Amino acid sequence: MTNWDQLYEDLQKTIEDLAEKNRDGPIIVEGEYDRRALRALGILGHVRLVNEGSTIFGLCESIASGHREAIILTDWDVRGGRLARQLRDGLAANGVRFDEDIRARLTRLCRKDITDVESLHTFVERVSEHVASGQRQRASKRWYTDQVLQRDNRRRSRK
Repeated sequence: MTNWDQLYEDLQKTIEDLAEKNRDGPIIVEGEYDRRALRALGILGHVRLVNEGSTIFGLCESIASGHREAIILTDWDVRGGRLARQLRDGLAANGVRFDEDIRARLTRLCRKDITDVESLHTFVERVSEHVASGQRQRASKRWYTDQVLQRDNRRRSRK
């Protein structure tokens, strides 16, 4: 199996697991664009936003009033890591089980390419296109650097 095929298969499995776990509890994301990306991926369950206008602890209390489980899916940058830690603490204090496994898997699969949930849908589409085109390996950084240098040289020669 090629790199693109394996990546696509892993992404699909992770998204399926996310949709399945979403039946039991809400997914907590940072903003509206994150929710839209999940909808575009076919995740139709309950999605809560950190930026709904209340505090993080208020959000956790609100989730605790209706659910026993929640899925933390903040971005995998520094700010997202801080939010995830605050959500873990708030959910645990309210007796809500939380799942961060999906976030960890997406971080591992996408870290080199994207760092946020809102880009997830376009990333999955891009990987799907690579699989459909039959490309065998992911291009190296050197290949991308060479492409940029060639483009810049062509632009310079036109001037």
